[in-house]
Amino acid sequence: MNHRFRNVVIILILAAGIVVPLWLWMRPPGSEIEVRSVVSGPTPISGTLTVAVDHSLMPVANVQSHAFSERYGKASINLDDDSMRPVLQLLRHEAGAALIEEALSTAEDSVMTSLQRPIKQQPVARNALVLVVNCANPVHSFSLDDLRKIFSGDTTDWKSLGGPSGPVVASLNGSDLRSRLVLSSLLFGEQGKLKASAEPSLTELLERVSSDRNALAVITMPAWAETLHSGKYGQSLRAVPLVGDDGGEPVVASPATVYRGEYPLSTVILYLYDPYKPLATGFGAWLAKEGQKLFERGDMAPYQQLVRTIIIK
Repeated sequence: MNHRFRNVVIILILAAGIVVPLWLWMRPPGSEIEVRSVVSGPTPISGTLTVAVDHSLMPVANVQSHAFSERYGKASINLDDDSMRPVLQLLRHEAGAALIEEALSTAEDSVMTSLQRPIKQQPVARNALVLVVNCANPVHSFSLDDLRKIFSGDTTDWKSLGGPSGPVVASLNGSDLRSRLVLSSLLFGEQGKLKASAEPSLTELLERVSSDRNALAVITMPAWAETLHSGKYGQSLRAVPLVGDDGGEPVVASPATVYRGEYPLSTVILYLYDPYKPLATGFGAWLAKEGQKLFERGDMAPYQQLVRTIIIK
C-alpha cells in the first residue's frame, strides 16, 4: 500500500511538472493585460479634455480643437473662455490644459513653481500686440520709447509725438487681462505698470477709438485681423507701425514679421497642461506638429516652420 501511494504521488508530481509550465507558456503575459486595461481608458487620442483659453485666442483654439477631433473621432476637446484667469482654472483642476499669451502673472508663476506635480509649458505659436488709432490721427509710427512714455503717463499730448495738439487717450480691452500683462512686461519688464483707461469689451474699445481722434488702443493681432475682415472699421481705424529699441525702419505687424522677429511687440503662445492626462499630452503634440499648419494659415505665426519635403519625379 505504501509503495502504491508513493507511486501515485510521483506520477502527480511529474504531471504537474509538465502541465504547469505548458499553461504558463500559453497564457497571455501580465504586461499585455496591463496594456489592455490602460488602452481602454483615456489615451493621447481619445477621451474628453477641457482647455481653458484666453478670450483673444478662442478663434484659433476653435480651429485647432475641431481639426483634432475630426482627425481623432474618439477625442473631444471642450474649450472654456468663461474665466479671465485660465491658468488658475488649470491649477484648480477645472481644466486639463490652458492656452494663453506668454506672460504669467506673479501669483500664477508662484503657484506653478510650488507644485509637487509640475505643469508643463509648451510654446506653440507666435502672436503680437497691435497699436490702433483713428484714421484722422496723422502719427505715422511709434517707437517703444514713445509707448513707454504714453503708458507711464509721461506723454499726455499728441504734439510731442508728431501730431496735432490734443490729449493722448491710451485705452485697453478690460476683458483681456492677459494682453495687459503682456504689454506691461514687454514695455517695462514687469506687470502692473500701465496707466490707461479700460473699455469693457473689444467692441467698445474699437468704438471708442473709431469716434475719438485722440484715442489709442492696443489689441492682439488676431483681433485686428478679425476687425479688418469685418469691414466695419476700414475707414475709421488703422494700425500704426512700430520701431524697436535698436532703431531701423517702422515695422507693420503681420505673421511674417512676427515669425522673423522683426516686429517689436511680439509674444509667444503657451500651451500649459497636466502631463498626467494622456489626452492633454496628445493635444499638445498635435499643436506642436500638425497644428503649426493651422497657425500658419490663420492670423498668427507658427512657433516653428515645418520641414517640407519636395519629391521630384
